[in-house]
Amino acid sequence: MAAAQRAVEAAPSNHMAYCSLAQALFFHKEIEGFRNAADRAVALNSMDGHSIAFLGEMLTYRGDSERGLALAGRAKKPNPHHPGWYWYVDFYESFRQGDYRAALGFALKVNMPGHRAVYALLSAAYGQLGEGVAAAKAVQELLRVRPDFAAAGRRDIEKWWEPEYVERLIEGWRKAGLKMVPADAAAAPL
Repeated sequence: MAAAQRAVEAAPSNHMAYCSLAQALFFHKEIEGFRNAADRAVALNSMDGHSIAFLGEMLTYRGDSERGLALAGRAKKPNPHHPGWYWYVDFYESFRQGDYRAALGFALKVNMPGHRAVYALLSAAYGQLGEGVAAAKAVQELLRVRPDFAAAGRRDIEKWWEPEYVERLIEGWRKAGLKMVPADAAAAPL
């Protein structure tokens, strides 16, 4: 937080300084400050697709889906070959709404083989859809790239999402066959 604040003071017209501040405020759960810093970052450089997509993703995590989706959409427009993770925000919103088929479609668009988040998204969506074979394959790949996911997954995602959303993801993983560590055990350091 201190480094991000120093960056803003040193370079008040630098969008990356505000993007860093937004991220720090997000993790400190200072949501209004996060939104203000995110808006300032976007205003300073509306052409940085990476920053705009990530800020849109973070806004979606905090329940501001309309703004998050708009920013992610903006980030995708200028570059038809944008990074696959730009689809994350679309996945999260579809999953939040219980539209698991649409969520699965967005997860498949990510197309980042070997990236643990892709397998986490796929396994949660396949699990919620009851597609056992595909879910099991996604879980297998997830555990291949992140063997401790059953123990660390909850702790990892609680930093980002609200409790209701965390439980919905975990429910999808359990339905996919992943034996998640219970909440009280997950709180203890590994």
